[in-house]
Amino acid sequence: MEMNNAAHIPRLLVARFKAYFAGERGASLVEYALLVGLIAMVAIIAVTYFGGALGDKNSGIAASIQSATGG
Repeated sequence: MEMNNAAHIPRLLVARFKAYFAGERGASLVEYALLVGLIAMVAIIAVTYFGGALGDKNSGIAASIQSATGG
């Protein structure tokens, strides 16, 4: 009898897994994952494209602060 219950566990897990991702929660999860991926991609592209200019700007600001404080 115990073996019979153990045989149903994988089927129950698969059924619950399918039900979870077939419902609204699963769709929302996929949408949020796509949104996070898109935001990460935009951030990486922005840093790659503007990285040099931002580094130069930060160096200029640091130099201005250092000269203003007498350092």
